[in-house]
Amino acid sequence: MSTGPKWRRYLRFWGPDVDADVEDELRFHLEMRAAHLEARGHPPDEARRLARARFGDIDRVRGWLRAHDRNRQRREERIEAMDAILFDLRYALRKLRLAPGFTIAVILVLGLGIGAATAMFSAVDAALLRPLPFQHDERLVLVDGVNIPIVGWTHSGEMPTLADAQAMHDVFSDVAAYAPGGLNLAGAGSPARVRVGLVTSNLFATLGVRPALGRGFTPGEGMPDGARVAVLSDGVWRRDFGGDTAVIGRDIRLNEVPYRIVGVMPPGFGFPEETEVWTPLPVPFDPDRWEAFRQYMPSAMIARLAPGATRAAAEAHVRDLVRRFMSPDRRDRMSPEPLVQPLREMLVGSRRTALLVLMGATALVLLVACANVANLLLARAATRRGELTLRAALGAGRGRLARQLLVESVLLALAGGALGVALAYASLDALAGLMPARLAGTAPLQVDLRVLGFSTALALLTGLAFGAWPAFGASRADPNEAIKAVTGGAVARAGSRARRALVVVELAVALMLAVGAGLLLRSLQSLLATELGFRTEHVATLELSLAAATYDTPARQRRFFHDVLARLEASGGIQAAGFVNDLPLRGGGGVGFSVKPEGGELPEDMELRFAIDLAVTPGYFAAMGIPLVQGRTLSAVYDSTRPAEVVLNQRGARAYWGDANPVGRRVVVAGRDTAVVVGVVGDVRGSQIDEAPGAQLYRALDRLPLPNVALVARGPLEPRTLARRMVDAVRAVDPGQAVYRVRPLEDVVGAAVAPRRTNTALITIFGIVAVVLAAIGVYGVIAYGITQRTREIGIRMALGAQRGDVLRLVVREGLVLAALGLVLGLAGAWALRRVLASLLYGVTPADPVAFTAAALVLLAVALAATLLPARRALRVDPARTMRTE
Repeated sequence: MSTGPKWRRYLRFWGPDVDADVEDELRFHLEMRAAHLEARGHPPDEARRLARARFGDIDRVRGWLRAHDRNRQRREERIEAMDAILFDLRYALRKLRLAPGFTIAVILVLGLGIGAATAMFSAVDAALLRPLPFQHDERLVLVDGVNIPIVGWTHSGEMPTLADAQAMHDVFSDVAAYAPGGLNLAGAGSPARVRVGLVTSNLFATLGVRPALGRGFTPGEGMPDGARVAVLSDGVWRRDFGGDTAVIGRDIRLNEVPYRIVGVMPPGFGFPEETEVWTPLPVPFDPDRWEAFRQYMPSAMIARLAPGATRAAAEAHVRDLVRRFMSPDRRDRMSPEPLVQPLREMLVGSRRTALLVLMGATALVLLVACANVANLLLARAATRRGELTLRAALGAGRGRLARQLLVESVLLALAGGALGVALAYASLDALAGLMPARLAGTAPLQVDLRVLGFSTALALLTGLAFGAWPAFGASRADPNEAIKAVTGGAVARAGSRARRALVVVELAVALMLAVGAGLLLRSLQSLLATELGFRTEHVATLELSLAAATYDTPARQRRFFHDVLARLEASGGIQAAGFVNDLPLRGGGGVGFSVKPEGGELPEDMELRFAIDLAVTPGYFAAMGIPLVQGRTLSAVYDSTRPAEVVLNQRGARAYWGDANPVGRRVVVAGRDTAVVVGVVGDVRGSQIDEAPGAQLYRALDRLPLPNVALVARGPLEPRTLARRMVDAVRAVDPGQAVYRVRPLEDVVGAAVAPRRTNTALITIFGIVAVVLAAIGVYGVIAYGITQRTREIGIRMALGAQRGDVLRLVVREGLVLAALGLVLGLAGAWALRRVLASLLYGVTPADPVAFTAAALVLLAVALAATLLPARRALRVDPARTMRTE
């Protein structure tokens, strides 16, 4: 009875052969049955035939046996692999528990690196990577150069309208419009200011978002005479209406105008710009709805590309459409800027660069952290060389040893990743200032499954990449060294060059981050030192919007302004107070009107033909601390029979009259209103602190009252007390008037510099972390080297070396590492200097002060990290060393 060739049994060393085993088993059963039949008297051929016939379908049995054995084999392999992994995990946990200092250090270092990368990835993911919460958001574009027609507007034929864009069915399947603003909400508790989005009736359908409750707007509601209806955000519905599903059909008042609630949007939807209430945007636009905005309507056109249409084709069609409405001379000067851009690109705007720079900075921090961890792992692997050589001598293979060390490094990385996720989650509020304002309510920062997946993958990659080097290096243990290691022989100085190379990399990367932090700190210092044109100390502000339904005449608006100011003056502790239609540094840019000296020619420079229009009460200049340069400020007494008065800033005065005195001269504003210049005040920074002031024109708010204003008051009171006095004065005049953005003027300035301050703070923190980690790396390498060279240092001192010689020996080693790191770091910082150019203000990317200061700081830190372990070298006892030898 044959069981196959004997050589096959040696293949079992490489695992079982299922097919061969099944064939052997089938052959055995058939041969045993045939032998039994032969014993009962059947001829051999007959016995084999009967055995096969009585066995049944041999092919079916063969297939079943093969499937059964393969499943069993896989199950056994999984169990064996799981047992091995569990054993490695238990062993790794036991070893790490025996070295708590090492374990905690690695987890903290990795937690900082992974936490920074995870936090920044959450911001980059929300702004640049994660799909917007709209259906097929990649097909959504913003269209420029198209106008919303306004009822009674005489220039309606100068630009294509929304209807023209909606007729382009070959490139757009739908075109909608929206305009973010704000109104006072009543009918749901105390009066409050809410962000309102005026949207065309098809906006929700264009975005592919449906209300969670009720409905959206109908085409009839989007007409100028359409019904006043509103859709609530989920937040307002829950906050002000308690999540009552019967809210549909109820009325609310927006600026004292009743609106019928028809729907509630799903949670998390707040487009555009964290809108809380949506109302129809009538087309053509009805000026009666203007009070949701300030002096201009910040509208935008959003379109969905038609199936098969490309953005390039849409750009060509829209450009042709716009050109048809232009005069021949304007066509020649048409801007090359694209008219059709992806929605996300427009919403992110200039913040893309800052986000990518910060993400790159966190990658550098993670690199420093990983290099530091790799250094620690190399040092630990070197100290465990005796253990590893002993295990190798007892039969452990290199793969087994490497796997064990890799399990330890991955375990450490996962623990560091968990700490990093916790740090990232805690830092979300701090990172909110990085997000583009127009993305607010659309792509919130959050630690979701995408971010957790990124963090987990990053931790695993970190553990494998920077644990593989020490693991496979340490696993190449020579069993012949086992006896030396166990009997107390000196531990081999393995991987010293690798550890030094890693420290040089840490120093170089830390210097690059330090240079970046220095540049941004210098930039922020320059920005904060910028002359604003006003004084922020002891000043508070608030904003309000007067409802047209209540203040329906200029006289009533003037009375409100006068009464509030009178209340403030009577309350005591108020040095000056005033109203303004557009607070400096508030953002938005303001509205510019053409200004022409009466009887003079318009300047050729287009920038100087327009001045930002500011409507103020006379006390505004004193309240803001804006200096009077010439003449006087506006008259405190309103007299419609006298010529209108204006005050210009210095830049505006120089633009029209040069060095001549403008006081007493007349100007024509907006081509129709004549006014006399009564004074000149200092230049004030406008909407952006980093933009030079342009021409500014101050007119009396009494002559042309505006509903959306800010109240400013100066006084020696504590900021909260001052703000409370202002709110009380408003409520005393009109108890139902909502106020918002009640804050010190310093907070207004702080909000204007917040993005740059956040950028600077993050880069600085990353730089500090990198420098500290690099210092730890230098300290670790020098300290480990001294431990390994204790015998050498003792012998040198026994032979007459002085303490100064030993100190120079140790310090020279640290300074060599620092010098190499400085050279590489300065070269890297110089190569990347232009990356920060768009984030700087008043500082060049090659600023020598930032480069020099960063280099000196890092050199000092490296020197300090070298001197600390050098003191240990000076305490080596030569006599004890010689006795040991």
